[in-house]
Amino acid sequence: MKKIKIISFLLFVVFFTFKISAQDIEKMSQSKPFTIHGGFGGGMNVYSSNEDRLTRDPFSWNLHGNLTPSFYGFSIPLSFSVTQFSKSYTTPFSRFGLSPTYKWAKLHLGYRSISFSPLVFDGESFLGVGTELNPGKFYFAGFYGRLNKAISEDTTLDRHIEPQYARKGYGLKIGLKEEKKEIYLQYFNAKDDVASINRYDDTLSSVNPESNNIIGTSWRFKILEFLDFSGDVALSAWNRDMRYGGVDSIGDELTPGYARVLKIPVTNTSSLSWSGQAQLSANLSKLNLMLGYQRVEPDFKSLGIPYMLNDMEIINANAGSNFLNGKINVNAGFTTQRNNLRDMLSSTLTTKTGNFSTNAFVNQHVNLNANVILAKIYQKDGLEKLSDSTRMDQLMLTTVFTPSFNFFDEKKQHTISGNLSYTNLNDYNPLTTDQSSGKNINISSNYALFFLQKYFGLNGGVQYNTYLQKHSTYSSIGVNVGANAQVLKSKALSLQGSVGYFMNKASNSPAGNNTTFSFNANYRTAKHHTFGFYTNYILTPPVNLNPLNNIYNVPYAVNSKMFSGGLNYSYNF
Repeated sequence: MKKIKIISFLLFVVFFTFKISAQDIEKMSQSKPFTIHGGFGGGMNVYSSNEDRLTRDPFSWNLHGNLTPSFYGFSIPLSFSVTQFSKSYTTPFSRFGLSPTYKWAKLHLGYRSISFSPLVFDGESFLGVGTELNPGKFYFAGFYGRLNKAISEDTTLDRHIEPQYARKGYGLKIGLKEEKKEIYLQYFNAKDDVASINRYDDTLSSVNPESNNIIGTSWRFKILEFLDFSGDVALSAWNRDMRYGGVDSIGDELTPGYARVLKIPVTNTSSLSWSGQAQLSANLSKLNLMLGYQRVEPDFKSLGIPYMLNDMEIINANAGSNFLNGKINVNAGFTTQRNNLRDMLSSTLTTKTGNFSTNAFVNQHVNLNANVILAKIYQKDGLEKLSDSTRMDQLMLTTVFTPSFNFFDEKKQHTISGNLSYTNLNDYNPLTTDQSSGKNINISSNYALFFLQKYFGLNGGVQYNTYLQKHSTYSSIGVNVGANAQVLKSKALSLQGSVGYFMNKASNSPAGNNTTFSFNANYRTAKHHTFGFYTNYILTPPVNLNPLNNIYNVPYAVNSKMFSGGLNYSYNF
């Protein structure tokens, strides 16, 4: 009954939207009766390697397309993508969706996504129906659909695939939206179907059916003319395992009132938590300042946000300015982060990072850029007392200098660029310092010459890299040359290729040298067709490594052969 009410409400909003929008006959008559544009294409790729376990499929393919038909100004974007997702599936992976838009109304059908808040629902797609309305200052968004497809456990496969329950969800977002001010309220609900997949009694999988209810708010407005204030706050009720029955109280405490009002199920596996973030930004004539704060409590989770971290507090600040009419730009920043917010872990990990960068645009021919980054990682005592031999305590300094020079006339363009970087990592843990502490120096220089009237270019570069540890060193020096051209009378065929050779050396073991090769070709017809081809090859010859060497000291080059190539085609109209 609850789902029927939600779908009925969304359909009513959609019908009401089209009813209102269709009354603007005057503007519709000024549009073309029917137009359509878009494109489609596909490709295939091959991959070969002597790796023990291939990181890519030996053969893969894809089909994709998008169409945007318009009827008297009413557009209906349609897109699709079909790929060889995995050998484990008997059917190809496919996604279809369209979002017709008219004036301030948008309808979502198929695989779509609506951004609510970075703490409530964002970066996740649904298969279903949704709508967004923005008449004047008022804003409304809502959706209902499937969030996850059911994948049953299959022990007959060579590669284990983590099963997942079918998950459905819905969300509502309402608020006011202006150019300089926004405020929203959001609600998100997600629930797994316990009976959607098969599970085995002796399964090694730890996947449990979950449910999630989140209430959130977001805002952005000006405190002063130059001072912006924005933020998000969310309260989450996360049920880790829906197979447990509901409870009315936790110990001597009743379940929260909002959970009873919203009929949020609370079990012995439930977690009630919150998160929030806020940011102050000052934009002055030649100075920009920012101060931000973020706190995600332990056990906070949203099933509408992929890969979200919790038990984390971050404070960051940035400042930037420019001089000499923008020719010199300076930026500085500082960030500190820690976990173990409720002192429930054996230790607390804190990181402090500072950075300073400057860019000098000397003139149209010379540009200079420099960066300095200092990072400190330190492990503090938590529930346990740590010794210096087990405590993580590292300090890393990185400096980078990148000059570039550009000279040109009517016939030629010369580009010279360089890079000099230095990294020093100090590990103060006496047990791991020999393996972790080290210095890295990288020096590279590149030159490119392009003949403007002949549509032909040459390029080359030299690179040197050395890595030093307490008892060993590893160095590499190499050269890379290439060419690019646009040929045929119409210049429709683009060709690009390069060859490289790198000599590697380790202080206490032989290391193989590397040969690289790449070639790309693209052809575009005078009208709508585009054809493409690419190939890449990397070879590291075998070396006789001494098995008695301490292989943890340096990153040895290994015997490897990797080849990849592919064809692609697209048609646009």
